[in-house]
Amino acid sequence: MSESKMQQGQVVISSTATSSDHITPLPGLRLTNDLVFKALFSRHLHLLSDLINAILQWPTPIAVVKVLNPDILPRHVNGKRIVMDILVRDATEALFIIEMQVRREEPWPERNVYYLARGLSEQLQAGQNYDGLRPVIGISLLAHDLFPEHPQQALWRLALRDEQTPAVCFKEALQLHIMELPKAERLGGLPPELHAWIACLLHNLDEAVMKQITHPPVQETLQHLQTLSADEKLRWAALQRDIAMLDERTALNRATRKGVEQGLAQGRAEGLQQGIQQGQEQGRQAALQTMLNQLLLRKFSHIPAPIQARIATADLPTLQQWTMQVLDAERIEDMFESPL
Repeated sequence: MSESKMQQGQVVISSTATSSDHITPLPGLRLTNDLVFKALFSRHLHLLSDLINAILQWPTPIAVVKVLNPDILPRHVNGKRIVMDILVRDATEALFIIEMQVRREEPWPERNVYYLARGLSEQLQAGQNYDGLRPVIGISLLAHDLFPEHPQQALWRLALRDEQTPAVCFKEALQLHIMELPKAERLGGLPPELHAWIACLLHNLDEAVMKQITHPPVQETLQHLQTLSADEKLRWAALQRDIAMLDERTALNRATRKGVEQGLAQGRAEGLQQGIQQGQEQGRQAALQTMLNQLLLRKFSHIPAPIQARIATADLPTLQQWTMQVLDAERIEDMFESPL
C-alpha cells in the first residue's frame, strides 16, 4: 500500500547530550524488552516524538504531549499475553499506539487491527458527533521479520484504501506503520536519524555500535537507560519479562519440535508422546542454561569452571532457582548452596 501522510504539530527536541558525547550503556536492560521500552519512552516524550518522526518521515513532525497509559510495572510481568503498548496523544489530539514486539505472535494482525479499531470507537460517547473523531495511528516495531516472503521491504504503511483505486484512501481515520527492524538494518539506505534509532533499539548493549552514533536524541536515550539500570525493581521486572518470553518462544516451540522429531523417529505413538515431553524438558533446560550463563557473565564477568560444570548438569528446578537469585547475589559463589 502506498505511503500515507498527515499534517501534525511541530515537535521540539530537547537533548542534554552533544554529538561528541558517547555513552556506554550499563549491561542488563535491552531496549527491545517491551517493559524497558515503555519505561523509558513514556517518561521522555521528546525522545518518543523523535523516534516516531524518524519512522513516519512526515513533512511536519509530530509532538507527543500526553501518555494515556503510564503504568509500567503490572502485577504479573511474567504473563505471556501482557501487552506493553504505549498510548499517547500528540498536539493535534491524534492517538498513537506504539508497540515493541520482540517475538512472533499469533494472531498478531487480528490483535493489532482490534486495538486500532478500539482506539477509534472509544473516543465517542453517546450523542457526540463523528466529526470529533481524531486519527488513530499504530506503530509496531518488530525485532523479527513479519513478511519474510518480501525481503526487499521492511517498512509498511497501511491505511483504508480501495482495492481497485488505491488513491482513494481514508488515511485520516486508521493507519498502521510496521517496521521490521532487523530487515531494515540489513537493507540499509535509511535516513540518518532512523538508522541511529534502529541501531539503538537492536544493539543498545553493544558499546562499539553505540559509540558510532551521533544522533543527540539517541545519545540521550542511552543516558536514561543507564539511570533505569540502577532501578532494581525495574531490572527485576525486565528479567522476569525476558524469562517469560524465552520460556514461550524457546523452551516450548523449539523443544516441542524436537520432541515431535524424536517421537517420529521411534515410530510408536507412546514414543511420540514421550519424545515430546523429553524434548520440552531438554529445551527448557538448555534455554535456562544459556540465559543463566549470560546473566552471570554480565554481572560477574567470569564464571569459574566448577560453576560452569554445575550449570551444565543441573536439573530444571535448580536452574530456575539460580536464575532468580542473580540480581541479589553479591558474589557468584553466593548463588550456590553447597561448596564448590
